[in-house]
Amino acid sequence: MSYTTIKALWPGEKNENLEELSNGHGSGPVLWMAISEKYLHDEMAWLHGEGKKVWSLWKNGAIPKHVRACLMLTFDRAYVLKKDYLRAAKDIRLSLSELAIKSGRVNHWPRIAEIFESNSNIPAIGLWCTSVSDDPFEGPWNEKEEKHDPLDWNTTFDVYKNLDNIPEKVKG
Repeated sequence: MSYTTIKALWPGEKNENLEELSNGHGSGPVLWMAISEKYLHDEMAWLHGEGKKVWSLWKNGAIPKHVRACLMLTFDRAYVLKKDYLRAAKDIRLSLSELAIKSGRVNHWPRIAEIFESNSNIPAIGLWCTSVSDDPFEGPWNEKEEKHDPLDWNTTFDVYKNLDNIPEKVKG
């Protein structure tokens, strides 16, 4: 069975596995389904066209910033800096209260919020949403060396630094 891994990050230096959560569907897919249902009126929209419609919603200022923050956290090589841990936890909890995640589905988001609330001394935290894909915080596989090359940290991004640069649309 797949799993979601919470990654401890030292941007520019290294990454380590912090915690594994059984069943990778409890991170990205469960959130994508709820966002698809609420904003695209199609629970499975995340599967159509490789999810581009859903994933592009992070730029939609009409969608609450806390929902977009959670969505961005599912992206490969996204992370939250220590200074924003409590903000991330609050955004996750607020999103969970607004999104209709169906009961009976695996849901790692309450545990992810707890990890941010623990306010550990790790410089940044990211997610490897599913073990069936390569760890996004590892560099490319080097056939010759039979190991991963170092990660190009320029390919990673701070969720809140990017999110805070998108203007929110005012209802009215």
